[in-house]
Amino acid sequence: MPGLVSDATREQIRAANDIVDVIGTYLPLKRSGANFMALCPFHKEKTPSFNVNPHLQIFKCFGCQKGGDVFTFIMEYESVDFPEALKRLADRAKILLEYERGSGDQQTRHLKDSLLQIHEQITQRWQSALANEASGQIARDYLAKRGVSPDAVKLFRLGYAPDLWDDTVNWAKSKGHELGLVEKTGLILKKEGGENYYDRFRGRLMFPICDEQGRVIGFSGRILSGDEKTAKYVNSPETPIFVKSKVFFGLDKSKRAILDAGHAIVCEGQLDLIACFMAGVQNIVAPQGTAFTPDHARILKRYVDEVVLCFDSDNAGQNAAVRALDLACMRGLAKEALELAPPLPEVRHALEALAEPL
Repeated sequence: MPGLVSDATREQIRAANDIVDVIGTYLPLKRSGANFMALCPFHKEKTPSFNVNPHLQIFKCFGCQKGGDVFTFIMEYESVDFPEALKRLADRAKILLEYERGSGDQQTRHLKDSLLQIHEQITQRWQSALANEASGQIARDYLAKRGVSPDAVKLFRLGYAPDLWDDTVNWAKSKGHELGLVEKTGLILKKEGGENYYDRFRGRLMFPICDEQGRVIGFSGRILSGDEKTAKYVNSPETPIFVKSKVFFGLDKSKRAILDAGHAIVCEGQLDLIACFMAGVQNIVAPQGTAFTPDHARILKRYVDEVVLCFDSDNAGQNAAVRALDLACMRGLAKEALELAPPLPEVRHALEALAEPL
């Protein structure tokens, strides 16, 4: 992207992202004279030495000596390169990036933007189906049975995919989307040996999966009826915007609480997380299923130095907890391999409110 975006556009993005506002979404900044201070996120310290200067629009840690502008902070904190930092800040400021023609990066970015747009639109379509359509009554009844409040439904943007083979296909046509492009989102599949498409998600309660910026990049769908051979959950396949091993459900909403708490709770499923979050335990995330990966550990390490594992008590959950604990220790997220303990009292109380275990 450097060389493909003009200097004027870069400066426009810089000016539209006040460094105090940006860093304040990651760290609890406190005013100190004309500047702001916080504990440095790049090294361990007990006395704040991380300084943010709103006049110069720079940050500087006088402990580890890291410093720079708003682009540098995003690159260092999020472990991304400059093009990605530029894109994230442009998205935050709602500035459209314009690239030089003939760029392969331009084509890749255009594809990702198109996939993000489709994900956002289908999220709204499924939200409407859950809230307003007669077919969504089965999902509304299920949520009521599980004690999921209307506020939680709205906050986590839950939806319902109608139990039809072509609902999403027809929706995509009505929006003017090329079906080949929609296939790349994983929302529809092509029939084997033919040219027609059918829906991946049918008759399911839909959980949008977001990236750390809150953009919908995938889905997890829970079955509401069917025989025992039907998978309880169906997830989006990996796409140019969704890599399962690098995404936590709920991190976009919980990252500030994780920073404030100083540790992250890792639970097993979406409904577990929603129950805890709505009960006030908000420093919590969930991998897709019980698979906790090295990438998950790396992501959490950017925020905290400690994790609390809260998986199911069945054999699969406990085995996954042991594997996750090993990874956490390797990444410096646990000082030693402790025996598996019952969930924290506040977490246990929230999970007991669920009508049935996941």
